[in-house]
Amino acid sequence: MHNDPDPDAIAAGYALERLVRFLLPDAPVTLGHGGMIGRAENRTMAQLVAPHALRIPTREAAAVLSAYDAILLVDTQPGAGNHLLYETDYPLEKVILAVDHHPPRRSQTRAIIHDVRPEVGAAATLMAEYLASAEMEIDEMLATALFYGVKSDTRGLSRHTTDLDIWAYMALRSQVNTELLNQIEHVQLPRSYFRGISDALLNTMLYRCVDEQPPDVESEETEEEEEDFTGVGQPCVGYISVSLLFQMQRPDMASEVADLLLRMEDVSWAICLGIFEDRLVISVRADIPNAQAGRLVRGIVGKNGTAGGHDTMAGGRIHMPSAGPAQRIAELHGLVPRFLQSLGAGESVGFPLLDKNGP
Repeated sequence: MHNDPDPDAIAAGYALERLVRFLLPDAPVTLGHGGMIGRAENRTMAQLVAPHALRIPTREAAAVLSAYDAILLVDTQPGAGNHLLYETDYPLEKVILAVDHHPPRRSQTRAIIHDVRPEVGAAATLMAEYLASAEMEIDEMLATALFYGVKSDTRGLSRHTTDLDIWAYMALRSQVNTELLNQIEHVQLPRSYFRGISDALLNTMLYRCVDEQPPDVESEETEEEEEDFTGVGQPCVGYISVSLLFQMQRPDMASEVADLLLRMEDVSWAICLGIFEDRLVISVRADIPNAQAGRLVRGIVGKNGTAGGHDTMAGGRIHMPSAGPAQRIAELHGLVPRFLQSLGAGESVGFPLLDKNGP
């Protein structure tokens, strides 16, 4: 799975592991990932569904992965930059299988079997199709995991959804263990979660969109990579929410805050920028059609890090291992005007979300 696995990655990874065991009963298989699983729902899901999943530290990745005969990637692909292979000298073209639903770039290395369908809403959907094709029986645990993977990545079939996603959602729903699903979706949250949300809200600014077509994103991509980014630009309606989390306890806090603030009325874009260890973490959500969030983040990150995503949700990382805390904070602040400029709100004056005297 990719680093810091979310429910879709956990579900798809677990399904792929089960499928390999079904097809090759005698083959030893390890379900692994880098990074950390921090969000309460994700951590609970991993503990209930795949407690055996192996977390592999980056510094040990090369030695650990070299012991395996084959590598399969799920919810990511060889050149995506968000998995352990990217940190090692493993020949990416030798990846046996990549099952993913994130848009590829033409310059990315392809796996031997490369099943990447960006039109599909969830990797769990693709794995549900695999299991059906293999005529493998799906038990309650597997059905619940896949259902939640599809539900979480498509926001209950309300975003980036195809007929295949609808089929998977409906086919799995009747087999779901509702008690298990409830444990995952409604897990109790630690006090640190609420302190983190409080800090995020205190550091959230709102910027009013303007009624004009924004300029194209300034990108550091090569011409070959730029060919993948087509469209009319990122529309902006109402307000843009921008949150700064200067020291995050876990990398997925940024996506959690972005998800929350996108629910605010009149907000069409929620952008959360944070610092985790030696890297800047970017999470972007949009609630308008043709938002091209993935294109936006890739253009801003450029060659300074890794990025990817879909029309309405995207993320990125900028690694700054040799920078000090002050330099990372300055870089974080520097990203804000770039996002606003690319969304056509470069002249907008922000106001604090919690300011009672704001508009």
